Amino acid sequence: MKTLYCSILCLTLSAFSFAQEGEVTINQDKNIDKLLNLYTESNKTSKYYTIQIHSSQSPSRANSEKSEAQGNFPDWFTEISFDQPNYKVRIGKFNTKFEAQQKLIEAHKKYPNAFLIADQREKK
Repeated sequence: MKTLYCSILCLTLSAFSFAQEGEVTINQDKNIDKLLNLYTESNKTSKYYTIQIHSSQSPSRANSEKSEAQGNFPDWFTEISFDQPNYKVRIGKFNTKFEAQQKLIEAHKKYPNAFLIADQREKK
């Protein structure tokens, strides 16, 4: 009987006990929000370098050049961009100019008229 009373007492006390409750208040300078907004705005785009190997008004010629470039440089990014009235075939996306210049030397072996372009892309 004594154990029954002790058990009931323990259950009753545990039902009324609460864990610690706390509240955190952060006081920060208003300039932090301004800096954060400025940082996110400046990082929406990033600079990169690419190599342009072909430019023409013919989409079929641009597609064949892209296919040839994918065969010659299978590990490199290849794309066709349309800048009216020309279709431009570009290969590679390089973060540094040094890396892009090294790859340009390699690309010149297949495409002697290739040249380097500094471009910007939107971060996703």
